[in-house]
Amino acid sequence: MGRKKTEHMRILLAGNPNCGKSTLFNALTGGHAKTGNWHGVTVGMTERAARIGGHGAVFADLPGIYSLSSPNMEEEISRRALAGKDYAAALVVMDALTLPRSLHLFYEVKALAPKTLLVVTMRDLLRRRGGFLDEKKLSEMLGVPVICVNAHSGRDIKKLRLFLAERLFAGEARGGAPNAEGAENARGGVPNAEGAENARGDTVPVSEELAGAWSGGAFKESRAEKLLYNPFVAVPLFFVTLLAVFFLAFADKMPGVLLKNLLEGWVSDDIGGFLSAKARGIGAAPAAVGLISALFSGLGMLLSFLPQIAILYLALFIMEESGYMSALAFMTDGIFRKAGLTGRAAFSVLMGFGCSAAAILTTRGLENKDVQRRAILILPYISCSAKMPVYLAVISCFFAHKFLALALIYFGGVALAFAAAFILKAVRPAEEELVMEIAHLQFPSVRQVAKSLLFSCKQFIIKIVTTVTAVLIAMWFLLSFDFSMRYVGEGGAGCMAEVLCRGLKYLFYPMGITDWQVALSALTGLVAKESVAGMLAVFYGADLSAAMSAASAAAFTAFIMACSPCVSAIAAAARELGIRRALLNALLQTGVAFLLAYAVYAALYFGAALAAVLAAGVCLALFAGRKRKGKKREKNHLRRENDAQRSRR
Repeated sequence: MGRKKTEHMRILLAGNPNCGKSTLFNALTGGHAKTGNWHGVTVGMTERAARIGGHGAVFADLPGIYSLSSPNMEEEISRRALAGKDYAAALVVMDALTLPRSLHLFYEVKALAPKTLLVVTMRDLLRRRGGFLDEKKLSEMLGVPVICVNAHSGRDIKKLRLFLAERLFAGEARGGAPNAEGAENARGGVPNAEGAENARGDTVPVSEELAGAWSGGAFKESRAEKLLYNPFVAVPLFFVTLLAVFFLAFADKMPGVLLKNLLEGWVSDDIGGFLSAKARGIGAAPAAVGLISALFSGLGMLLSFLPQIAILYLALFIMEESGYMSALAFMTDGIFRKAGLTGRAAFSVLMGFGCSAAAILTTRGLENKDVQRRAILILPYISCSAKMPVYLAVISCFFAHKFLALALIYFGGVALAFAAAFILKAVRPAEEELVMEIAHLQFPSVRQVAKSLLFSCKQFIIKIVTTVTAVLIAMWFLLSFDFSMRYVGEGGAGCMAEVLCRGLKYLFYPMGITDWQVALSALTGLVAKESVAGMLAVFYGADLSAAMSAASAAAFTAFIMACSPCVSAIAAAARELGIRRALLNALLQTGVAFLLAYAVYAALYFGAALAAVLAAGVCLALFAGRKRKGKKREKNHLRRENDAQRSRR
C-alpha cells in the first residue's frame, strides 16, 4: 500500500499572483499551463504527472490568490483543494520581493496542509534592489523547509527536484514520519501578515520577526518603469508595437510573407503535386486523385500562415513575460471603465488575438458577473489567430496594400468590441473596481518565450492536421457524391453539399455573393475558422474573383470578423454562462454579423448616394432629438414657473 501511495503522491502548488507558480509547474511537469504577469491567468486547477527522484507525483497548480478567506471563485477553488485529504503536501511559492505580504497565505495553507514546503522565487531581483534572503534562517523561523530558485533556470529546477525528493519521498520511505525541518520553531510562534504572536501571545512586527533572514532593500523605479507606467506612453507604445508586428508579418518582402510563400509552395506544389502525380501514375481512381489534390491545396494554404501567426504570438509572449501586460492593464483601466469593463479585461482582449476560447476562460478573473458576461459577449469581435487565414485569403486577392488592410480589420474589430460594450453598458449598467498588482518589469526569459511559442505553433499544426483535415475530407465527400452515392466530381451538379446549401446561399445575396460554395465555406467556420480559408482554397484556389467582387469581399470579411466564434469558444462561454445563454449569444452575434456585412456592401456598392441618405437621416434624427429636448426644457421651465407662482400664493 505504501508503494502505491508513493507512485501517486499529489502535491498542490499555491501562491500569490505573479509569484512564478505556473512557471514552476511547467518546469517540473513539462506542461504548458498558461503563465503571465497578471491576476487570474490561472483560472482553475491544472494537474499533471511528473517524475521526482524516480518516484511518481501529480502536481496541481492552484489559482493565484492572496487569501483563503475571501468569497472569490479562485479562493474557493484553492480552499476546497487544500481542505481535502487527497494530497500529500502543499508547495507554497512566494515572491522574494513581497515576502512579508505573502506570509498571510502561507500560514493559512500551513494550517490546512498535511505537510508544507516553501519555494521562494525572484531572489535575483531582490539582490538587485540591495536586499537579501537567508533561506536557512527563514526555514528556522517559519518551521518548514525552504528553497530559493529561479523558475527559468534549468540548474535551479534540478535543485528543486532533488529538494522535493529528499523532503517528500525520503520521509515516506521511512514510514511517513514528518521531516525534522517541518516542526515548529523553538519559540513556538510564527508571524502572520500583520504581525507575529510568540508563546506569550505578544504581537511582534513582521519586519522585526524577519530581521536577519530577509531585507527588501530599496526600491527605485527605473527609467523603463517610469515610461511604461505613464498612460501617455504605455498606450501609444502598445499600438505602435502592434503596427510594427503587423508590418513584419504581412507587409510585402517582410519575413512573414516570404516564409508564407515558401511554405505554401512546398506543401501544395511539391508534396501535394508529387502525391497526386504518383496516384495518377499507379492508376488510382479519379476520386482518390481529386481528394489528394483538394486536401493538399487546402492544407498548403492554411499551414503557410504559420510564420505570420508565429510572429503575432511572439510579440504577445514577449509582452506577457516582460510584465508589460499588467502595466498596460493598469494604464487602460480608465478607457475600459468607460465601456463598463475594467483594465483587467485588457488581458482577455489581448488573449482574444490568440484564441477566443482561452480568452473567455480568463474572464473568470472578473468578479462581477455582469461585467464578465459583457466581456464574453464582446470577445468574438476580437479577431483570433484562426480568422487570420480567412482575412489573408481575401486580402491577397482584392487588396494591394495587405498590411494596411489587415491592420484596418484588426483595429476595426477592437472598435466594434468597444461599441458593443458601450451598448451593453447602457442596457444593463454594472461596474467593478480594479484592484491588481503590477508585475515587476523584467527582461523576458528567452527560454520561456521560445517554449511558449513552439507549443502554440505545435497546437496550430495539430489543429490543422486533425480537426481541419477532418472537415476538409468530410466536405470533399459531400461535394463529390450525390445522395445516391454516385461520384459526380468535386462540386458537381447534384452533390450533397449543393442540395444542403441551396437555401443557405440566399443569406449571402445581400453581400453580392450568389455561390453556394461560399455559404458552405462560411458554415464550416463553426467547427474551426481556419476551415473557411481551406474550403475557399478547395473551391477557387488563390483567386476568389470568380466568387465575389471587391465590395463583396469587404462585406464577407466583415461577416467573418463579427460572426459567432467556433464551437470550442461557444463551449467555453457555456461553461461560464450556461449552454442556453451561450447559444443565444452565438445566434445574436451571427445575426449582427449578417447585418453588418449587408451594411458594408450597401455602402460600398451604392457609394456616395447611400452615404448622403444616411448622413441626411442622422442629421434629421439629431435635429428631431434637439427639438424634443428643447420642448421638454420649455415645458419644465413653465412647470417651474407655475410651481413658483403657486408657492407665492
